[in-house]
Amino acid sequence: MGCRKMTEAIVYLNGRLVPQSRAFISTSNSSFLYGEGLFETLKIEKGRPRFLPHHLERLYRGAEFLNFSLPDQDALTKAIEETIEANGVECGRLRLTLSRNGEGSCLLITASQGLPYKEKDYLQGFRAVLSSFRRNHLSPLKAFKTTNYLENALALKEAQAAGAGEAILLNTEGFLAEGSRSNLFLVHDGVLFTPDLASGPLPGITRQQVIALAQQAGITVVEKRLALKDLTAAQEAFLTSSLMEIMPLTSFGDQPIGNGKPGPVTSYIKKIFTNTAVGKLSSPPGGIIK
Repeated sequence: MGCRKMTEAIVYLNGRLVPQSRAFISTSNSSFLYGEGLFETLKIEKGRPRFLPHHLERLYRGAEFLNFSLPDQDALTKAIEETIEANGVECGRLRLTLSRNGEGSCLLITASQGLPYKEKDYLQGFRAVLSSFRRNHLSPLKAFKTTNYLENALALKEAQAAGAGEAILLNTEGFLAEGSRSNLFLVHDGVLFTPDLASGPLPGITRQQVIALAQQAGITVVEKRLALKDLTAAQEAFLTSSLMEIMPLTSFGDQPIGNGKPGPVTSYIKKIFTNTAVGKLSSPPGGIIK
């Protein structure tokens, strides 16, 4: 699939591909009015959406929970492929947004070229700050990506106002939950730690893949309640999401994490995650696995 110059984006809306300027959503749409909706964001790589079955599985679970209707998986996959093809996207992002118009569902699919993260971000790592917002770890909505996303957006704005790339949210009991747009991993003595799902993080697709790949590679992974001091005392840390994939977290507030540079475990996880895309699993370098 070759890239072509686009004068206007093409979107999929309720069964049709239409120019973006002709895509209209009803004023009664409950996602617009009340944030009642779901979305999934996927990375497009070589013209294909990464981990599509995993994203669709979460979307269908959310649709069942909210009593939304969706096309069957074959029809939805075809719509996704047609949207990517119509926009000539080779490397970029795909978004599926499911909302409700009156008694029926509204499905919007968009695909755009380019990603928000640059190579220098991965070389330097992100700085994060503590958000003033708390994640409600008791909410049933924590299992899904909903369009009721204002707290996440405001938390990210807090971070950006402080010159940071991400905001870390605690849950209502004061334990680590997640980033405003990412899951969080810490490294202590070669062991990989991440907040358990009971702590309130979104069950991220990349989070799930990292856990599986790390275990396959012989790295011990522990999901548990983690305190803020676990982050500040970590030797390494990194963030995961579908678009950033594996982003080193090299400082928190005004303090470096470890030596303030991407660490060996982070780099190794990033390597095996990338290699998995082409069907390879590399051997861990000596000294990483404890």
